[in-house]
Amino acid sequence: VSNFMWIDMEDCIRIHDMLEGKFKWTKANGERAAKLWDLGLTLEDIARQLSPTLSAAAVSEALKRRFSPVPKRKPVSTDELVEAFRLVDEYVGKYAVADIVAKIRKQLNLHSRCGYSSAIGYRISLHPLCKARLSGIDFNDVANRVAAGQTTVVLAAKELDVPYFALAARVRSLKEKVFLQKWSDEETRKLIDYVRGCDSKPSVAYLSKMLGTKSSRQCGSKIAHLRKSGVLA
Repeated sequence: VSNFMWIDMEDCIRIHDMLEGKFKWTKANGERAAKLWDLGLTLEDIARQLSPTLSAAAVSEALKRRFSPVPKRKPVSTDELVEAFRLVDEYVGKYAVADIVAKIRKQLNLHSRCGYSSAIGYRISLHPLCKARLSGIDFNDVANRVAAGQTTVVLAAKELDVPYFALAARVRSLKEKVFLQKWSDEETRKLIDYVRGCDSKPSVAYLSKMLGTKSSRQCGSKIAHLRKSGVLA
C-alpha cells in the first residue's frame, strides 16, 4: 500500500491501527503462528500473515515467551551453499528467475531451514545474464508504471525476469531520492506548458513519463493545486 499510493509506511500503519485496532496476541494467534512456523515459514512471512504491523522480532519473542520455544533449525552447510550456487549458474537463463529459489530449495531439501534465500537471491543478481538485464532496465519507467497502478514491482520483476529484491531496491531508491523531491521550476514549467497545450483532459501517466521524476499521482495533485491557485484554468 505504501509503495502503490506513495504514502509513508508509518502513516499506513497508523491508519491500519485506527481501522483495525492494534494486533493482540491471543491464544488463537499464537497457535496460528506456531503452526505456520512448523510449516517452514520464516519469521518475516509469519509476521506478514498475522498483521502488517508485526515485525519478525515480535513473532520470535512471542513464540519464545508466550507459546512455544522457537526450535533451532539446522543451518545450511557450506557444501549445500556451494551446490546451491552451482545450481544458480545452471538455472539462470534456463528457468524464470522467480522460480529458481523454489527449485533449488526443493532439490536440496532446504524448505525447513533458513539462511539460504538471501544468499541465493544475491548470487542470482550477480549472474552475468541478470546483471545485463538489470543494466538495460529503464527504472524511471518501471517506477512510473508502479506509481500509476499499471503494474507492481513483483509483476515487473517477473516480466523483466530479474530478481525482485534488486528491482524493488532501485524503485524504492527512486521514490526516496527523486519522487519525493520538491517540484523544480523547470518541472512546473513543463507541466504547465503541457496542460495548456492539451485540447482534452491531460494524461497524468504521459506527463509522469515525460518528466521522469514525478509519479502520476504527484502530477495530478500538482495540476489540481495550480488550478486552485489560478495558474491553470
